[in-house]
Amino acid sequence: MGAVAAIMTLTLKEAMRRRAFLGTLIILVVLYGLSFLPKAFHEAFGGSERRFELGIQLMTSFGIDSIKFFASVLAIVLSAGTITGEIERGYLAAILPRPLHRWQVYLGKWLGVMVFCAVNVVLWSAMLWLSVYLQGRSRPEIWHALPYVLLYPVLYGTLALMFSSFAGTSVALMFTVALGAFAYFADHFLRPLVVFIDAAILQRIVWLSEWVLPMATLKRFVMAEVRLPFTGRIEDAPFASEAVRFFLNPPTRAWELGYVALYILVALLIGGIIFQRRDVQ
Repeated sequence: MGAVAAIMTLTLKEAMRRRAFLGTLIILVVLYGLSFLPKAFHEAFGGSERRFELGIQLMTSFGIDSIKFFASVLAIVLSAGTITGEIERGYLAAILPRPLHRWQVYLGKWLGVMVFCAVNVVLWSAMLWLSVYLQGRSRPEIWHALPYVLLYPVLYGTLALMFSSFAGTSVALMFTVALGAFAYFADHFLRPLVVFIDAAILQRIVWLSEWVLPMATLKRFVMAEVRLPFTGRIEDAPFASEAVRFFLNPPTRAWELGYVALYILVALLIGGIIFQRRDVQ
């Protein structure tokens, strides 16, 4: 495993060389500043403690969603060019003649990207928790949701790395973003339409999107830990049938996490197999 660790270290250094840490610092500062908005508005305009608590809860949810988004983007950007980019620069052609197996290179690069993204997610989550704590509130759900938030960059980074094993950087980016956009559109736009248009085709598309990219599955696990203080939800609408309400707000099930893990493992294996056969000259 020494070779894997060496490649992982080189990948981390490459991420630092690309100034990825600057993005980390910028997001830290932005999260810290925005998290104090509830306290700033409360002190400037007054209001009840209930409204202040509502603002804290909303900002916590917004902060976690922001961490999910930026961690996914970071993983995609770092992974999409990590194979093809180094082939084009001739780095892989130089190191592969050494006593290194290709699977060691692939696994080391994957671990490097995942470690870098995981450190960022933990730092951002800690900053979000600290800023809320300094306002006199404690939000343990930030830490409860952390394991599921960490799976976002793993999911998207593994997918982008798989595409990078056979395609150029721009194509790998395009494929990964396209799958993410499809999953997001199906969950955030098509799923609510079922309340008004009870069409089986819409439900099938949403169902398919969760198998193609289980982003909505992870979202449900995060939302189970970070509950918004809203009393009225579209899935509670009286004109929706019981089946539709269940479809709009399905429960979290343990086997779904198993599918996410299997999805990541299969994508990692497919990318590794393709990389084994790719010409790096």
